[in-house]
Amino acid sequence: MRKLFLKNLIILQGLNLIIKPIWLLLIDRIAQNSLGSAYGEYNLQLNTCLVFSIVLDIGIQNFNNTQVAANSNFFKQNIKTFISLKFLLSLIYFGVIMLIGSAKSDEYFLLSILALNQIISSLTLYLRSNINGLHHFFIDSLLSISDKFFAIIICIIFYYLKMIDIYYFVIAQTFSSFLTFIIAAAYNLKFYRKIKILKNTQNPKILELFKKSLLYALLFMLMGLYTRADVMMMDWLLPKSLAIENSSIYAHSFRLLDAACMFAMLFSSLLLPIFARQIAENENVKPLAELSAKVLLLISIAVAIGANLYKDGLMQGLYEFNDIEGVIASSKVFGNIMICFIPMCMIYVFGTLLTAKGDIKYMNYIAITSLIVNIVLNYYLIPLYKSYGASISQIITQCIFSVFCIIRCFYLFKFKLQIKTILKFVIFISSLFGVYFIVKVFNSLWINLGLFSLGALFLVLLLKFFDVYKLKEYFQNRTQ
Repeated sequence: MRKLFLKNLIILQGLNLIIKPIWLLLIDRIAQNSLGSAYGEYNLQLNTCLVFSIVLDIGIQNFNNTQVAANSNFFKQNIKTFISLKFLLSLIYFGVIMLIGSAKSDEYFLLSILALNQIISSLTLYLRSNINGLHHFFIDSLLSISDKFFAIIICIIFYYLKMIDIYYFVIAQTFSSFLTFIIAAAYNLKFYRKIKILKNTQNPKILELFKKSLLYALLFMLMGLYTRADVMMMDWLLPKSLAIENSSIYAHSFRLLDAACMFAMLFSSLLLPIFARQIAENENVKPLAELSAKVLLLISIAVAIGANLYKDGLMQGLYEFNDIEGVIASSKVFGNIMICFIPMCMIYVFGTLLTAKGDIKYMNYIAITSLIVNIVLNYYLIPLYKSYGASISQIITQCIFSVFCIIRCFYLFKFKLQIKTILKFVIFISSLFGVYFIVKVFNSLWINLGLFSLGALFLVLLLKFFDVYKLKEYFQNRTQ
């Protein structure tokens, strides 16, 4: 399983390393710098659509992925019922968003396009969960970047024609999502025809599947709320102009966190079906969990420390500011937001393992606790410190959820911490600051970042976090 995981991870990460940075650092960055307050308004409306997107899924994606991974017949037996349910939920979701939009007539059209994009994306994610659950990881890897690939091409054409407008920007994303949906649907149809359904099986009713996925839905909703509530609460707790300004500042940082998390989420998308199959077949999950946790922890620590050490330069290099106060405000928020990357990476490993295990009740308890903490902290910190206060509450919230997921996994799967590994991480973190002071002599931000990254990689090899010969063996050995 580790061989399967590593090979597909490299393919998946390679494709995303090409496409996602182009989208975030070129296309999206041009939009942020060119559209100003219009982008801040877009970010507010996008977060509204994302928070209510729980209506579109109700836990179907993760529930379906784990079930298909454990039994391929589940895919063919349930796809028609799930698609019917998804279309019903899409109508409800669109109605909810339009109801919200009716109270904000000036934002109605933008909100409707964003809502349509979320509906198409949700349908595509369900179709991808079938492909992923059936272990067609390469196809799923292509689909994971195809929407951004199409959007990049369309946006480049728009930018070349001087059609830089928030509506063109959103329409480009929506049309790209639709193209990806068509491709995903074609592959689902192909696999549907190949699988032979077992005899004497009955197709479950929509209500039955709805009940089974409710706990997944609650978890998805709670995690979405405590991750995205910051911007909504800024809109509620601050005057309109101040809310848009701080939403833009927050978006600067959160976009970069999203970029980092896209790569970490790829681990989760591979781990969920593999963990589910390992648990179903009573295999030991510890080796794969340990490997993925180490990789993500090393990457997230290096990224978080690097982001904080170079935060001023990164903000100035990526975005346009009217004054130095704007740079300082954005860099302070950015530093905090990137610290969140560490606990979020651990959630992608240990939260995914708990999901594969079906321990959803426990995860809902800690998600409710995390949401309450997030709302209370935001209520007090946003009026005082605005976007910086929201970033503080985000760190605390992510850490709470992450720690409890790790504790639960250690209890259920009998994991143990090794003192030797802990000492290696302490040395790694300390040495990263040493690398920073060594490469500081160069005046170029991008040279410093490149050397800092190489220094971090050298430390990983020097401290022997991974057995290189074993990794080589995973790729050479044909048996899984």
